[in-house]
Amino acid sequence: MDKIYQLIKNVLKLSHNEARGFFSLLIASVIALVLLFFPEIIIHQNRTVDPSDVKQLDSLVTILENRELSDEHRTLFLFDPNSISVDSLILLGFSKNVAERLINYRSKGGRFYIKRDVRKIYGVTDQLMDGIYTFINLPDSAFRDLGKKPEQKFDLNYASADQLKKVDMIGNVLAARIVKYRDVLGGFVSKNQLGEVYGLPDTALGNLKSATFISSGFKPRLLKINRDSLEALRNHPYISDKLAEDILRFREINSTIESEKVLANFISIDKSKFEKLILYLDFQ
Repeated sequence: MDKIYQLIKNVLKLSHNEARGFFSLLIASVIALVLLFFPEIIIHQNRTVDPSDVKQLDSLVTILENRELSDEHRTLFLFDPNSISVDSLILLGFSKNVAERLINYRSKGGRFYIKRDVRKIYGVTDQLMDGIYTFINLPDSAFRDLGKKPEQKFDLNYASADQLKKVDMIGNVLAARIVKYRDVLGGFVSKNQLGEVYGLPDTALGNLKSATFISSGFKPRLLKINRDSLEALRNHPYISDKLAEDILRFREINSTIESEKVLANFISIDKSKFEKLILYLDFQ
């Protein structure tokens, strides 16, 4: 049975649970069809197919045709959207319907000139675009090769999501993540902290560093280590749940944590983050 599940997973690119569900529905549909067309072989009375079985099968087909591949099942490679086939698009993570829509756009004379042109195809999500952007074999901008001067740099700590999206390889998803991480962090004190944003590709990171600056007078939002609640402490990216609990326990016994030297002796402190963490702490 496990071999059958494995075969279904490999052929249809499904997870183990999806493969089991598909196999169960397949068996149910075969039984239903046999009962419908050859009732005398199995039973001696007429029986109709349960409409819920048909509805389940129809739903499964729709899901399989429209689902995008998860990250672990994608095969990423350099491609030209002006010549790639449907099967190759599906390998990249496109759903079957979106892949066919792209090919249909091409067949009607449509052409892609820069990477972001792919986003014009209905059904290409920001998540999909963020994953394949680096592998699209097209220019980032139609003007770059014409010597267009880059736009003026903007302040990383005050940039809106819309400003961030103007940077090559930054779509809606990544822009929202950057803004959210900046908020929970208390602001960026170094552009290297952008590397801590989940899912930010190296190329996008380089583009952001080139397009932004951090004001020399910027001061991040500080945590009041001797006053803030457990929830406020544990929400900071550089403070683990265990460290937050140890801080509160120390405060209950000793009243205050007087300096960073005292905090440095906590067993639960992450030494790799300590130098960055103290920039966000107020010991008053």
